[in-house]
Amino acid sequence: MTENLKVISFLGVSKYSPTRYIWKGQEIETKFFPEAVAHFIKPSKMMICLTPTAREHENWQELRQRLEGAHVLYEPLPIPEGHTESDLWTIFKALTDAVDENENLVFDITHSFRSLPFLSFLAIAYLKAAKNVKVQNVLYGAWEARNSCENCSPVFDLTPFVSLLDWLAATEQFVQTGNARSLSILMNPHKEKNGALSKAASTLEIISQAARLCQPFTLMQEVSQLEATLNDAQSIIEVDIPPFNVLKQKIVDTFRQFECETSEINEETLKKEYQLIEWYYQKGQFMQAVSLAREWLIDATTFRLGESIKLAMNDRKPFEEAISGVALVDKSHPQDSQRKFTVNDLNRHGLTIWEWNEAERELLRQLWTDLKNVRNTLDHAEHLPKEKKEKTLTALRKLQSKMDEKVMNGLRQVATKWNLVE
Repeated sequence: MTENLKVISFLGVSKYSPTRYIWKGQEIETKFFPEAVAHFIKPSKMMICLTPTAREHENWQELRQRLEGAHVLYEPLPIPEGHTESDLWTIFKALTDAVDENENLVFDITHSFRSLPFLSFLAIAYLKAAKNVKVQNVLYGAWEARNSCENCSPVFDLTPFVSLLDWLAATEQFVQTGNARSLSILMNPHKEKNGALSKAASTLEIISQAARLCQPFTLMQEVSQLEATLNDAQSIIEVDIPPFNVLKQKIVDTFRQFECETSEINEETLKKEYQLIEWYYQKGQFMQAVSLAREWLIDATTFRLGESIKLAMNDRKPFEEAISGVALVDKSHPQDSQRKFTVNDLNRHGLTIWEWNEAERELLRQLWTDLKNVRNTLDHAEHLPKEKKEKTLTALRKLQSKMDEKVMNGLRQVATKWNLVE
């Protein structure tokens, strides 16, 4: 007997014919596949799904005797006939209620009928997500595929089709959020240290971390290796997941737009950074969008001034002060509340910006101010006195429209005006 392994099986009222089921070097002759499952798996318990009609049928009486003769612990699981949509939901609930959290499970769908195989797969997906159930096998005794001369029937393990649902969900999570944790686990389930699977999983993890932590340059460099590493792993993955190529292409197509192999921050890099800001925004990741937008605006302004873009704080500070200074002109001086900040307070880069045409200068001034306001709204994480917190909560409710109408609109105007849109 296998400890803590439950089997959920079905039995109908059809006239089943005896055959010799063969699976993993084991075989047994029977007309009831649940009996074969008990022989192959040796579960701690079997749950046999029965409609009222099936429970009164001779099939159930005979199967019970066989299971008892083999000392198999079993329990009938009542389900309705499935004639209405309400019945189908009742069946779904019966299947999911019969399983406890963290259980190991085998599903046998051989003698299920009509919509039951479909419901079983949905129940499996639900149980894995909601109850952390480990599905060891999904089995189908293929009597119709038997060798008629020897009356031997194969057993199909449909578990990879369940895994495909996991791959679909993990891929969608990655392309929508940048979080590849689930995908990297599927990619390298045995945590190999070397080889194609390990390298592919590692690349996904680095890209994922870079995307979630707003590290655009690491993301750009790693994305350039993504397609090659996935191609190397493809033949191994396709043994269990033949449609992997479609998922791979979706991943590559999503992140290829950020590919940039140069280590310098130049016009090409700025265009990729801007695309990433748009991607963050479209995915509802406002924190990352605003954080990167602020740094990008400093980079883009430096580029617009014809200066080299550098990452050292001392190199960036004069350009940040230039932008913030231009935005402060005619407002209260941050170090001297008794007077206003004037053009004479600007550093040399600020003075250059002030000489731009008024429309361009005002666009930069307003965008920097809007970015600062939105960033402050997000960054305080509600750690404010009550009166300020109430104002912040009101601001949060208006955040979506402010991002749309001011920040993103301003960024798009700047990127277009400075030719930083691909």
